[in-house]
Amino acid sequence: MLNSWMTRLNKFLYSPISIPFASRLLPFWRRKGPKWYLSSWWPGETLSAMQYSLIRLLAVAHTERLEPRPLVEALASEHRGRYKRRLRLLARRLDRSSSLIAALEKTPDVLSESAVLAIRFGSQSGTLSQTYAQLLETEKQNINASKTSQRNPKSYFIALGLAALVLLPLLMIFVVPTLQKLAEEYGMKDQSITTLRACWAALTDHLWMVVAGVFGLWWLARSSRSKRFFRRHVADKLFRSNSLSRTAQLFRMLSISVAAGRPLAGSLSTLAKYHFDPKLRQRLLLARNEVEQGVPVWSSLVDAKLISPTEHDALNSVSDSRVQAWMIQRMACVKQANANQRVWMQSAMIHPLFILLVASGVLWICYAFFSFITNLIQSLAV
Repeated sequence: MLNSWMTRLNKFLYSPISIPFASRLLPFWRRKGPKWYLSSWWPGETLSAMQYSLIRLLAVAHTERLEPRPLVEALASEHRGRYKRRLRLLARRLDRSSSLIAALEKTPDVLSESAVLAIRFGSQSGTLSQTYAQLLETEKQNINASKTSQRNPKSYFIALGLAALVLLPLLMIFVVPTLQKLAEEYGMKDQSITTLRACWAALTDHLWMVVAGVFGLWWLARSSRSKRFFRRHVADKLFRSNSLSRTAQLFRMLSISVAAGRPLAGSLSTLAKYHFDPKLRQRLLLARNEVEQGVPVWSSLVDAKLISPTEHDALNSVSDSRVQAWMIQRMACVKQANANQRVWMQSAMIHPLFILLVASGVLWICYAFFSFITNLIQSLAV
């Protein structure tokens, strides 16, 4: 019965007569596939997916020679929350400024730092069409990889958190005090249950500190400034995969420049001036200064530790720019694959460690209850 009514509703809403009426009657509803959902309440897309949609829009605007401001305003109406405000801010800055890259750089997190750098590089080197095409390909691959790697851990952590919120108060508020009263009636002295209740009492006494710490961590995880600080100053020191991924992105931009026949000296100068990573910027500055002093480009990249001597010999052995661009692109793919492998290994190590930590707490609670039952049986047997 419900399916028949939904079928009738879909036919009515998509009929030519009812489309204006439906847009006025249901302004908050959106259609995704065969189902309807409320856009104001349904969980939205990830930030990477929303940034990918903006890159596609800017690529279309560049290809069709369209003004990006009205397109960005229209895209903002399709989103909600923080990203909607960012898009509206970008549209206002596009209205005040004639430069797209200046508006993007003044609006943090509307696009990733690497995407903004790539657009800056493409606009100054005259390879913006190729840059957009490569950005769309790489962003789509990253979104698919993140979806497959993060779906199961997120579901596990959510289920575990909900189970802990329900079961722990039930055990500590109702079950453990009942067992303590039972032990007092039989004259038992069970240290495990007493320790368990003491730990719970200490946790509840300092509950405000726990809540403040959880809220602080949540705020740091959601704050754009803290994320940017972590990416620029902390991530490289903790995770080797982050620097590998940035180097791969650098190689992809250089491959576009080589394939288009642009001089690498100008490309290195642009990247050395505008790159957001301080370490890579210093290396690029070193390579650019050596190139200006007459050192060959590939040798300067070796001195800056951007490519290995083996890669230098391979690039120096060919003179065709298309072959060199292909080789640089392959180097970028290898480095990105190594970065993805490291990320997978880190997540594969962190997840079991967290499971062992939770399992140790569960085993401690089980041991406390088993010890109490054993002592109770012994006391009753005597």
